[in-house]
Amino acid sequence: MKYRLLSSVYYEDSKHYIELYNRRYNSESTYRYNFSIGKNKAFLVINNNLLELVVKILSLDKQFELKANALPQIALRQYIKKCVIDEIKMTNDIEGVISTRKEINEILEDISGKKKGNRLYGLVKKYELLTEEEIPLRTCSDVRALYDELVLKEVESENKEHFPDGAIFRKDAVFIQSKTGKTIHRGVTPENEIIEILTSCLEMLNSDAFNRLISIAVFHYMFGYIHPFYDGNGRISRFISSYLLSRELHPLIAYRLAYTIKQDINSYYKNFRLVNDEKNMGEVTSFAEYFLEILAVSLEDLNSSLDDKIMKLEFYKSAIEDIIVTKKCDEKSGNVLFLLVQNTLFGEQGIDVKDIIKITNIGNSKVRSMLKSFESSDLVVKTLIGRKYVYDANLETIDELRNK
Repeated sequence: MKYRLLSSVYYEDSKHYIELYNRRYNSESTYRYNFSIGKNKAFLVINNNLLELVVKILSLDKQFELKANALPQIALRQYIKKCVIDEIKMTNDIEGVISTRKEINEILEDISGKKKGNRLYGLVKKYELLTEEEIPLRTCSDVRALYDELVLKEVESENKEHFPDGAIFRKDAVFIQSKTGKTIHRGVTPENEIIEILTSCLEMLNSDAFNRLISIAVFHYMFGYIHPFYDGNGRISRFISSYLLSRELHPLIAYRLAYTIKQDINSYYKNFRLVNDEKNMGEVTSFAEYFLEILAVSLEDLNSSLDDKIMKLEFYKSAIEDIIVTKKCDEKSGNVLFLLVQNTLFGEQGIDVKDIIKITNIGNSKVRSMLKSFESSDLVVKTLIGRKYVYDANLETIDELRNK
């Protein structure tokens, strides 16, 4: 059953409204926090909906982990890279930041650091390492350091006046407006209050007294409510949530948050506004429910997507075995063709000769000879990207050969 907002009860019966608030706030099933929303202390009721969502998420996560762990390494690696690009593109799109998949991919492939001058470099590289490095999130200074690394260069390039001008965050007020120019939220001010509330939120985030997934949901809301910076709040908030989720669930879920939010961005903003309403008396239950529903949807989509890709991978693996027998190819040729199939099914773009050699440990001349043979049989597609050729398996040709 849909959990009722206090604000909806307010208009029905003011006496019942106060009684319901007191009952919820003082319940043994309630998390009471040391920070406030407006004039009211924030709180959350651990209801059946939340409990069921937590159980569902953990179950879906376990299912996904079993499938992901069974994937060939190249397929998993390419799938992760594709999801990273999806997530960065979507988190930028939400904020109206122009970026292309090609631009993001080039930064991901930049090992020498030639792309360091790119405005998106910090954000892209941080997302790439999101599941590998430990990011301190205990103090406001930690949050500012992360902001500087991720989005400061991009924010400065858009508008120098949006540079954080306080001791850590912003000094002046900030207003969030709708598309029609109506003010829908005023960020916390002055800066000492930003620091005080965000410090309490970080303490909650690092406390073992609360369910971890629920704490991530509440922190995500509170960051948007506080709005500590003039610009870049959405990007930094989604990154922090993605990082925290990567520590609780399969790392790939960390690269689906913005992607899922973008699918119904209006609901995302609506759920923020509902909690902002003073008539909700600081209750964040409804936003936590919404946030966990997003995670559940993300995991359902990931499971469905992976099921489809695994089915196709098995099909093409069998097809390649038939092709090798028919064309009397050696085992190494089959390995290279299967590698190309994995990359085509799970990757963002084709793979070059250098990477094929590195992955398969087959010599340069042998690999080139195989690719030339595959080209003549129309088993691969060669594309020039920049100054190098990359290769994809031609799945249509493989289909045709399998069906003969």
